[in-house]
Amino acid sequence: MSRSSKGKEVMKAGKRGTDDSYSDTDALDRRLESFPYIEAFGHKYHISGKIFLAFDEDERQRCEVQHKLYRHSLDGALTSTRLPLDTTRILDLGTGTGTWAVEMAARYPQAQITGVDVYPIQRTKGVPPNVKFEIDNVENPWNVSDDSLDFIHARSIAGGVRDWPALLRQAYTKLKPGGLLEMTEISIHVCDFDGKFAEAELCPGFLQLFRDMCAQVGMNFTPSPHVPEWLVDANFEKIVQRSEILPVGNWAQDEKMKTRQKLMNSILNKDYILETYCSLLFQTCGWTKEQFDALVPSFWQEVQAAQVRPYVTAVFTTARKPREEPS
Repeated sequence: MSRSSKGKEVMKAGKRGTDDSYSDTDALDRRLESFPYIEAFGHKYHISGKIFLAFDEDERQRCEVQHKLYRHSLDGALTSTRLPLDTTRILDLGTGTGTWAVEMAARYPQAQITGVDVYPIQRTKGVPPNVKFEIDNVENPWNVSDDSLDFIHARSIAGGVRDWPALLRQAYTKLKPGGLLEMTEISIHVCDFDGKFAEAELCPGFLQLFRDMCAQVGMNFTPSPHVPEWLVDANFEKIVQRSEILPVGNWAQDEKMKTRQKLMNSILNKDYILETYCSLLFQTCGWTKEQFDALVPSFWQEVQAAQVRPYVTAVFTTARKPREEPS
């Protein structure tokens, strides 16, 4: 399925307003008031047009719900990695609202935690002294000495990274010998639990269209299948991947899965995912808002069909830099 360039909307450039409201605890950086952006289907994106993750209120709310979902998938833990108690330097790539960094600071009060994100959407109140935030593209050279980090954490940065192997090579360089890396992404595959496990993809038409558009703009939204290979190429060791099922719809039976399902349903609605994830992508590829809105109902009809039990997966990848450099 394709759309001609005649339907392409002009991206709007402007300054961010002050209509968003957060509690005092989650008060936002004043830089957002004058942060330049382009607009796609009513959502705000990086002025470069190359970051396919929004930064408006919907996206910030999604980050908060997603944080709860990841913690639940890890049985309340903040990481899949088992960190040493003497961990002192942590880098959080794509820190978003900064919630993970703030909670890690309470867990590891001796550690200095730096959160990096392309958007200044981090809270400004309730931030402990061992946390700082930097605004930068994670693909740029990091303001960190080589061999200096104990742990690098990267979560849900697909849509903002074009050269994954280069990112992982930089992570390797910045980690201390024996330093640890963790990457987490939600796979962009909707599967049927009653089909061949992890093979019966639902909504193949929509998802193939999405993948074709990703290829068109040079963006990989589902890097997890390739991450182990990239980590090997970067000389990491002890590479482990684990996947957690995230039910969608209304079919989960036990309380654990019901909680995940509730959180996932909250994320996987047209405002949080189909809108904020797809708006700039579809607009860049020549679609109008009206054409996109006409396509969405068929996606939801298939996901919500009574005879299927849809799910996606959260993929946690961990690795270690060797304690001794390979010869």
